Amino acid sequence: MPWKAFLEGALPLLRNPADQTAVTELIGKEQYLDAAQVVVDEADRAEFEQYIRSEFMLPKYKPSPVHEILLELDPKIVITTNYDDIYEQYCKSGKAEEGYNVCRYYESHAINDIRSDVRLILKAHGCISDPSKVVLSRSQYFDAKRLHHGFYDVLDALFLTNTLLFVGCGLSDPDIQLVLENANISAPSTHPHYALVPGGRHRALTGAIRKSYNIELLEYPTPGGDHTALITALRELQDAVAAERATSP
Repeated sequence: MPWKAFLEGALPLLRNPADQTAVTELIGKEQYLDAAQVVVDEADRAEFEQYIRSEFMLPKYKPSPVHEILLELDPKIVITTNYDDIYEQYCKSGKAEEGYNVCRYYESHAINDIRSDVRLILKAHGCISDPSKVVLSRSQYFDAKRLHHGFYDVLDALFLTNTLLFVGCGLSDPDIQLVLENANISAPSTHPHYALVPGGRHRALTGAIRKSYNIELLEYPTPGGDHTALITALRELQDAVAAERATSP
């Protein structure tokens, strides 16, 4: 669910009309992190947690073709900032049932999982399984890093030593931006990360993203909001990976 829609849906939780006005204005300026701070601080906590469940758990979302292709690609590690559990539930079904483990930012078994033969899903912002610990606001970002710095040290290491492919990520998340900036400054590399993103950016912006985050944008067309080209690109990658594994098992 987009940030904008999620925050607008939370407006009825704010009893004070002034708080609703403040959040609406912040949403209009696309200051979503600040809007979330007002909601987190001013809404009743129990009602807000129930709202989170209603948005990310009760609809019982089904896996998409993207989830299916990612599972076939079989990466050792997947990092997600999503709260829902669609991908991990899909990974734990069928033939992959015993091959995946999930580590949330407040858990301490990430290194053990990385050094084992299990596939690992790292949830950098928490999970719908515990709405009280999802990371939404500016203060929650700070507290998560302060109290669970070991988890974020692991993320830093992964970003430094691996080539990442971003799928379905707008690259606007402050956590991800900071990790990418730190990696690019502390250990510059001629080998970029890659991100599959909708096209339409000015070349100056793509250049700035490459310079700041060392990410090569792989842009695809979205006529009328259609993301079919994303699925096509991922299937081509899936075929290429399968061919490579067949020749280099």
